[in-house]
Amino acid sequence: MLIEFSIENFLSFKDLTTLSMVAAKSFKEHSDLHIIKTESNLNLLKSAVVYGNNASGKSNFLEAMGFMKQTVLNSFRDALMENSERKFPLEKFALNTKTEKATSFFEISFIQKETKYRYGFEIDYDKIVAEWLFHTTSKEVYLFKRDHQKIEVNKSAFKEGLGKEEDVKENVLFLSVLATLGKDTSTNIVDWFKKCNFVNGIHDRGHKRYTIDKLKSDKQFFNWVLHFIKYLEIANLSTTEEDVNDIDFETLRDKEKDEEIINLLTSIQKIQSKQPKRDQLITFHRKYDEDNVLVDTVAFNFDKQESEGTKKLLYLLGSWYDTLQNGKVLIIDELDSRLHSHLTLRLVDFFHKFNKSKAQLICAVHDISLLNKETFRRDQIWFVEKNQFGASELFSLADFKTDKVRNKSAFDKNYIEGKYGAIPYFDIDEKLNELLYGKREAEQV
Repeated sequence: MLIEFSIENFLSFKDLTTLSMVAAKSFKEHSDLHIIKTESNLNLLKSAVVYGNNASGKSNFLEAMGFMKQTVLNSFRDALMENSERKFPLEKFALNTKTEKATSFFEISFIQKETKYRYGFEIDYDKIVAEWLFHTTSKEVYLFKRDHQKIEVNKSAFKEGLGKEEDVKENVLFLSVLATLGKDTSTNIVDWFKKCNFVNGIHDRGHKRYTIDKLKSDKQFFNWVLHFIKYLEIANLSTTEEDVNDIDFETLRDKEKDEEIINLLTSIQKIQSKQPKRDQLITFHRKYDEDNVLVDTVAFNFDKQESEGTKKLLYLLGSWYDTLQNGKVLIIDELDSRLHSHLTLRLVDFFHKFNKSKAQLICAVHDISLLNKETFRRDQIWFVEKNQFGASELFSLADFKTDKVRNKSAFDKNYIEGKYGAIPYFDIDEKLNELLYGKREAEQV
């Protein structure tokens, strides 16, 4: 379970920025469905939603979480593959002279197997500048601390790190080295990062493949999806192999007289014949006669004949199911794109109501129909906006004083009126009219 995530000097975030999943003790709303109670008496939120203007930094913050995950998982492997000359795909805050030479900071706190960990690192383009790992039992204790290539290991609490301090290259995380060696605590921590599912709501790449594979291999998931989408009037689903080669090479060769082109066509056909076939999803819709009596079902090519919203929903369900079943963290950018407002609302409600494995959802959205006290607590709602210096700033609705935000406040109305900031706007002025039509014609409009 995620407790907190912090970044500094990454993409549009210049200063230290923290997203907290710790429930505010003073807020009592939705305490039955929206709160995860832990063994350490720390109450965590099941979800957090992030609002903000276009280009405010919502996606950048979620990308920072993905960057940290990939760095932890791939640090050791990538250094080997690239002959020890690996440079991190790091993008620092570019609009300040100080941040150009400064390091980037990443830190995360989470609970894995009933133990609380705090892990983080500072990196530059080509090296690890600092790295640290703490755990909490009765109190927080460091397991290891790193300053460049100097690594201090807690001899009593982290014996798995002893003797490995000199085996770490400057562009490799100490944690990644230990996990690669199969060390218990380090592997446990890396496993937590693996349990973070990332989904881009704009396109279906990545999670589409996972959903189709799971539909083929998991009958329980198949039945769950079929029941989930019954309102779409889809009677059944199936998967079939799609031949990627839709060119009739035999006909082309028969018509061709040039020997070189014939040989080329033969070579292309051989190459394509070795390519793996792609799985294609088929949906079946009921067909009726003129008296509205069911007579048959009609097969639809899912990707070509179903709506964009239907495609997004179905492909998203694989990650949704996996997250809820296995207690993972699901991070989605643009959750509401291509979906009806009511459908997005129902998905979030489902996540809160049928969440028995302590799963968590973090999503960035624009749809203000979700911005209400029936859907989220005040401490679950976050905003991102850029300041006058081009830096993104993240803040929670819980940060506002009670004279501005109460549990009974109309969150969506206040947001649209600009009371919380982080809203999109541009000035509708006469200058735009003149530049569009020319001054003389603009005066006649």
